[in-house]
Amino acid sequence: MPRKSSGETFVWNPVKERRLLEKLDDFYSSNPGRQPAMQIYDLWANEFNTEFGCVPAHSSTLYPKKERMRKIYKGWKVLKVQTGLGYDAESDRVVCSDEAWQGFIKEHPLCRHLRYEGLRHKELQYNVFDKTHAAGAYGYGSVTMGDASNPSVDYDFNFANSETHPFLEEDVTPTAGGRQ
Repeated sequence: MPRKSSGETFVWNPVKERRLLEKLDDFYSSNPGRQPAMQIYDLWANEFNTEFGCVPAHSSTLYPKKERMRKIYKGWKVLKVQTGLGYDAESDRVVCSDEAWQGFIKEHPLCRHLRYEGLRHKELQYNVFDKTHAAGAYGYGSVTMGDASNPSVDYDFNFANSETHPFLEEDVTPTAGGRQ
């Protein structure tokens, strides 16, 4: 039940979802392997209230939204490789029979909207829910990972023997040891 306040009630929209994902991405990037405590969610809720001018979203608003987005993202990943379902990356929609869709929805009820609209904020959701947040020499940047929102591109992490890497502008000529 929303808190009583003189402001309007907290309603999720794509801008607020993106802001929550950005906060989570920043947290996970600077704290690999850790989860935000409820006090962090409360701090973010106060920032949401200031930024959006609405009833303060508290940890019991932000954390469940994160979990719902995580479940939808996991369902979207399954949907892309599910036998009997086709995923059209160009239109960002599912192409399948009604029976196949009903079977998928029984297992992933939160993903019902994905048949008619795509997954919002794919790259941020990838960073938050799927990416390994390693630091230092073992961390990957956006250049090495490529475009996470375009799953049709086959990433070649062993590009040392090629003359040019598809995500870099400059020439990548290997040295005698195979490394630069």
